[in-house]
Amino acid sequence: MASESSTSGSGKLRQFVCVEYPGLVNNVDNMIETLGGIEKISEVYCEDNRRMELRFRPNDVYCKPTCGERHNSTALLIRVVRRKKKRKLKLEGGENPLEGNYNETPSQATDSSTLRSELVGIIHTTYKFNNLCDFQYVPLMTGEDGSSQVCIYNDLVPRGMESANWLHQPAPLYLPPAAFTRMDTPQDYRYRREANSDPKSKVPQNIICRTRQRRTHFAIFQTFKDEDVPKRPLQGAMSQIRIKFMENALYQGLKEEFEKRPIWSKNALRVRLDYTKDKLKYLLPTLSYYFHTGPWRNLWVRFGYDPRKDPTAWIYQTFDYRIRQAGGVKTKVEAKRSYSNYVLPYKSSNASRRKISVIHSLHLGQGGDDDSETNRDSEKNLEELYIFRPGMIPPYRQMFYQYCDIQVPEIQKLLEDSILTGANKVCSEKHGWLPAGVEAKCRDIISRLIEKTLAERTAQGQGLDEEELRSNSDTDSPTEGNSTEEEIN
Repeated sequence: MASESSTSGSGKLRQFVCVEYPGLVNNVDNMIETLGGIEKISEVYCEDNRRMELRFRPNDVYCKPTCGERHNSTALLIRVVRRKKKRKLKLEGGENPLEGNYNETPSQATDSSTLRSELVGIIHTTYKFNNLCDFQYVPLMTGEDGSSQVCIYNDLVPRGMESANWLHQPAPLYLPPAAFTRMDTPQDYRYRREANSDPKSKVPQNIICRTRQRRTHFAIFQTFKDEDVPKRPLQGAMSQIRIKFMENALYQGLKEEFEKRPIWSKNALRVRLDYTKDKLKYLLPTLSYYFHTGPWRNLWVRFGYDPRKDPTAWIYQTFDYRIRQAGGVKTKVEAKRSYSNYVLPYKSSNASRRKISVIHSLHLGQGGDDDSETNRDSEKNLEELYIFRPGMIPPYRQMFYQYCDIQVPEIQKLLEDSILTGANKVCSEKHGWLPAGVEAKCRDIISRLIEKTLAERTAQGQGLDEEELRSNSDTDSPTEGNSTEEEIN
């Protein structure tokens, strides 16, 4: 048996995606239909964390798919062609083939064939179906005889416009589970008792159950109704930054910021100090505690400082602003998260991981040189995360500002007048030191400024488009000399 190998004439090899189909394929079109079609396969491939769904009954809406994981692979796709040579047979008993017997001589009985291999391309991605194909509910009901099963699929799924008789003859009762298991891979799970269910129980406090302790990274969480404020960090907070090899300069830089101002938001500190969120996660609990209710919610307060006892702390209160729908402003500002493209948990490869909200790197990316124009633009974008000025548009539809970071003269005057005339003598949980109604007036002023800024930018954009069209029309209309020269060339 002889073999020969050859490669394509072009130097660049084609790249392919492999799908290890868990079945015997007799019809390629039916196989692709079980995977959702070419468009669905392309959609899954374009997203890194999507799993490929395989439905063995593609026309059944109750069919639960089995999912294939995406794996990076290094393989070759080779086409092998085997060409057989025709054998010459020696006839016995005459020249007529119908009368003779087909007998081969030993020399002619050897099978002479040639194998030809050709390298087609490289396989860089492979989808493997290694998960369980379970939880299949078929629309069947027991027949009248009590032993046979009758399919009621046509009675459940409408085929068109139903007649009025459907009200008197409802569909059979068939209720599949509302949700299947979130994981389709075998899991080694150890069942445990609930914590604190028995006072004499020796079950530790931090086991995985419904009453599991919060992983706070030694941060102290404070509510508005708590009487005393913490004056020092927890014991493990300082040792944690030593374990993480935090430099003393990072700690001192954060300490100086809290000496300038007793209350900060995490976004403001990230912009001012250029610290990553992982560093602040361990540094903030060493110098401050966290308010998660009241007028200073979502803010970090310096240890020992109680804003509920200081009337001047109104400038650090949280101002919750949300873009309004009026005038189509909401459609022009990006949302922090969207639920329109929701994907079921089992369709993602990391279905067991907890989803967290992140801020895009557009606003918290790394800048270049200080003298470059791009770095100055990035600094402006970073300031938009916690500062508002006239002419700015919030980067997201919901923003948490502090009143001291709203640099609008009209709002600052409104706040000062409100403090002088109608300030609260006792700090309230809803309004803090400010009187009721001030927050609504501030929202009206900011909304008016944003609508004005968007209108100006829209007008400027339309003006630039008209100038570009005018300039293009001037350059695109050639003169007679230009046209003659082009024809000669």
